[in-house]
Amino acid sequence: MQPRLLLPLVLVVAAVTAGVGMLTREVYQRPAPAQGDQIAVPSAGSSAPVPREDQPGGGVVQLSIDASMHPDGPRVREVLQQFFDAINDLDYELWTGTVTRRRVDETPRSRWLSDYESSRDGTILVHRVESVSPDRLRVLMTFTSTQDVAKAPAELQADCIHWRVVYPLQAEDGTLRVDLGTEGSTSQFTPC
Repeated sequence: MQPRLLLPLVLVVAAVTAGVGMLTREVYQRPAPAQGDQIAVPSAGSSAPVPREDQPGGGVVQLSIDASMHPDGPRVREVLQQFFDAINDLDYELWTGTVTRRRVDETPRSRWLSDYESSRDGTILVHRVESVSPDRLRVLMTFTSTQDVAKAPAELQADCIHWRVVYPLQAEDGTLRVDLGTEGSTSQFTPC
């Protein structure tokens, strides 16, 4: 073979090999899709707001298509489902299993029960999951809460609030847990 044809041939073979390798990696890294009502598929009907009398809406945590494609999407949905179930059922013990030890230490049972005694959360949608480090995720989500006005944030005294939040999730003891962090300080909220 002529030397001037050898270099282009080697480059073509290398490019094809790299392309096949990348395609194979994508196929084998794709997460298992969430089941049933766990994925929120955009459609004309899904953008309709929940009527005021039905707020806060259903308590099932849903993932956007983007969030469901993240390798940790199913784990994120699972921990957030338990987190919101704990709040909706006023179950402090369940809640402590969904948050980091640091967060439990900073939130005694009596304060938690007082803070959440009238809360109901629903219409929960995880829009995006971002990897911050191998042990930490940033989760952009929206949800609606109803509560006694006295338990609402001082900045918005309302019995029904639409939240847009970023929750930090931290791996702890082999499971994902909702953590404290500066991510949550950027919460946005509007009245229903």
